[in-house]
Amino acid sequence: MTDPNLEKVSKEIAEHFNLSINRTEDLKEIKNSIENVNNQMEEIKESLHFVRQDVDKRSEVASKELSDAADQLENLFAKIDSLEAFVNIVKKSVNDVTDRVDETERLVTNPINRVWDTIKMNTTKSIDTVDLNLPRMKPLKIYNTKDYFPTPSITNIDEVAEREAALQ
Repeated sequence: MTDPNLEKVSKEIAEHFNLSINRTEDLKEIKNSIENVNNQMEEIKESLHFVRQDVDKRSEVASKELSDAADQLENLFAKIDSLEAFVNIVKKSVNDVTDRVDETERLVTNPINRVWDTIKMNTTKSIDTVDLNLPRMKPLKIYNTKDYFPTPSITNIDEVAEREAALQ
């Protein structure tokens, strides 16, 4: 129920603007274009899926490697802390020994003590360390490396040889 005048006017306008009246070919072209775009979008979607899988695998490997490296660093830092504590104890022990040597040198080089020692030596009496009035020596508190750097459970050379023989 179209108006004949409307149809006539629309044909005239179409001819005036050189519009094609064959709409079925235009619709087929549009439909083909839409189908091509859909196909391209599906291909892009598949590509993105593969990229996402690849990224997931690589990030999993990278995160595991980073975690392992962090664990190694933690162990290394613990060893460094133990080494630092060990060095501080050795330093303190060396300082204590140095102080004791300095104190002993002061006592030995003191002129009054030298004269007293000479007098005592000239007598027939033997010199006793108690007579020298030297300070009483205290045993040093010695450090143990095994407290800071634990040794393997194998302590006997025979056990080592037995294990090596068993491995061969």
